[in-house]
Amino acid sequence: MGSKAAKPPWQVRIRAARDGAVVGGGILCANGTVLTCAHVVQKCTGADRGGVLADFPFLERGSGIPARIVLAREPAAAGARDDIAVLRPDRLPHGAEPAPFRDAAAPAGHTLGAYGFPVGHPEGVWSGGRLAGRTAAGLLQFAATGPEGHPPAHGFSGSPVWDEQLQAVIGMVTAVDRQSALRTAYAVPVDELRLHWPELTDPYPVRLWVHDPHGGPPRMIPLPTRGPERHEFWVGRGDGTPTEPEILLASRRPHAVSRWHCRLACEYGHWFVESPVPQVSTFVRQRGDDGLRQVPEQGRLRLHHGDRVALRAIVLAGPGPAAGAPPQRAAAYWELEFVDDRSTML
Repeated sequence: MGSKAAKPPWQVRIRAARDGAVVGGGILCANGTVLTCAHVVQKCTGADRGGVLADFPFLERGSGIPARIVLAREPAAAGARDDIAVLRPDRLPHGAEPAPFRDAAAPAGHTLGAYGFPVGHPEGVWSGGRLAGRTAAGLLQFAATGPEGHPPAHGFSGSPVWDEQLQAVIGMVTAVDRQSALRTAYAVPVDELRLHWPELTDPYPVRLWVHDPHGGPPRMIPLPTRGPERHEFWVGRGDGTPTEPEILLASRRPHAVSRWHCRLACEYGHWFVESPVPQVSTFVRQRGDDGLRQVPEQGRLRLHHGDRVALRAIVLAGPGPAAGAPPQRAAAYWELEFVDDRSTML
């Protein structure tokens, strides 16, 4: 292996926040997110383990960086092509680099390596093998060669599969064969990973964190742009029709977010929030300011890193004052946190 592949700065270890138990591996992607298996994340969030921690065993061992869940397939079935979850760590350690992904035609016989965290080895071990090819289900099949060394086992799920000939990551471990004597494992190839997470290798320094007034977890939305031309992203709620805003907010009732509420626009690298819909109020909470500034109707405001776009919502605040009375309603805000810190892995 090359020097970086021997101590991969993209290798992640996933642990449960509540008890620190190691549950699997992960891969750092180009946009600062971590790719892992959905069934690995489920081990962290199930049985009241609270949340997800990520650390980089070759860079900053045992740091336990909190990570937010951006995407997680449910139900999480090990060995499925969509056994995929995406995490966003609160920070990245110095020296972290995105994995060099490569689509591969699964050439049989290539030498592979994977670093995992089986029972009894929380610091991780290497497993080597050879690629057999693709299964009919579209997974990469590989097996450890010879009786020596660690075979792939539970605890390798979510880890990158390194192809020595291609000098690239060609997949993510998702399952091991139930017959341990076969020393065989299966991985989701890069083309399938990209299908479910298109931002796998494209750097998107500009993004939104959407904060839900109804108590849902924050979610990350990348804002991809290409070239100097104007780019628009409409914000609003869906109604199930084929035409939907690019940034959808939950349309639970009662709600106050209009169908086409406002839009974010990029012109020559400058971002704005615009209010083109008559009689619809949009606000901006500027970074470091507790107050709200209203976007002029038929006008716009410039956005800077750390600003939050605020959209009025209505939430249930508790039972009514009298028995049998309808629940009380209170005003709240969706907040779209604008991030343009230029710190995304490029």
